[in-house]
Amino acid sequence: MSDHPSEPSGLKCGVLWASGISAVLMVLGYYFVASERTTLGSAIFIAVPFVAGLTIGLLVNNIKHIALSGLGGCVFAMSFLIVMGMEGIFCALMAAPLAMAAMIVAGLLVHVAKIIFKKDEFNSGKHLTILLLLSPLLVAAVDKAEEPRRASPARVTISDSIRIAATADRVWEALGRFDSMDGAKPFLLRTGALPVPRRCTLEGEGKGSVRTCYFDKGTIMQEVTAWQKPSRMEFEITGDTLPGNQWLTFSKAGYELTEEAGEIRVTRHTTIESRLWPRWYWEPIERLGVRSEHDFVLQSLSQKLRLAKRD
Repeated sequence: MSDHPSEPSGLKCGVLWASGISAVLMVLGYYFVASERTTLGSAIFIAVPFVAGLTIGLLVNNIKHIALSGLGGCVFAMSFLIVMGMEGIFCALMAAPLAMAAMIVAGLLVHVAKIIFKKDEFNSGKHLTILLLLSPLLVAAVDKAEEPRRASPARVTISDSIRIAATADRVWEALGRFDSMDGAKPFLLRTGALPVPRRCTLEGEGKGSVRTCYFDKGTIMQEVTAWQKPSRMEFEITGDTLPGNQWLTFSKAGYELTEEAGEIRVTRHTTIESRLWPRWYWEPIERLGVRSEHDFVLQSLSQKLRLAKRD
C-alpha cells in the first residue's frame, strides 16, 4: 500500500477539494496579515496566494486541475471577502488576477517538482504538513522585506483634459457649482466597480471656501487652496467616505483653464495616496480608475455647457 494519500478521484472532486483548501488558506492569510493593516503589500497579494498554490500542487496531479483549482480557490476566497464586507468589489476584482497568477505558478512549480522527483516517491502528505508549518515564515519574510517601501504612502498625480466651446467665465461658474453630472459613464463606472460622482457644491468663493462632492457611495470634502478666477482652482482633500479609503485616498485636486484655438481647455488633475503594493501592479490600475472618473466629470461638464448654450 502506498504511504502517501491518493489524489481525490475525478476532476470535480479533486478541483473542489483543492479549491476549497486554497480558499481557506487565502482567507486566513488575509485575516492574519491584512485585517489590522493600513497598507497591503506583496505578502497578501503574492505570498499568501503562492502558499495556497503550493498546496494545490500537492493535492492534484494534473496541469488542467491546477489551473481550475487556482481559479476556483481565488473565486471562493474573493467572494467570501466581499460577502463578509472585508473587501470591496472593485478591490477584490483588481487583486484577483495577481493572486490567481501566483497560485497557478506555485502549483505548476510543485507539478514540475513531482515530475523531477517522481510522483510515486513524492509524499504529498508529508510535504503538505511541512508547507503549512513553514508558510507563516515565508509570508512574514516577504512582508518584512517590503516594509521599508511601505513606510509612507505612494503619491501619484494624474491629469486629463478636454476642450470645450465656451468662455472661461462660463466654465469657471459651472465648475464651482456642479449641480448634476450626467455624462456618458466609462465602463468601470457603468459596472458599479467605482463610485460615481453625482454633484459638487461650493460654500462661498475664494481661498478657504468649502467644496463638497457627492458620489453614489460617499462624499469627498475639499478646501479651496488656490483661487485664480477664471484660470485655476486647487483643492486639498479634508476628508472622504468613499469605499476603500483605508487603502487609497484623494489628497489634492484642481482645475486649470487655458484658451486654445478659440476654445477653453479644461485640465483636471488629482493626486492620490496609495497604500497598496507592489506598485508595478497597482499603479496602472489606480491610474485607470482615476482617469475613468476624470473622463466622466469632464464629459459631464462639456454636456452641461453645451445644453446651457442651446437654452
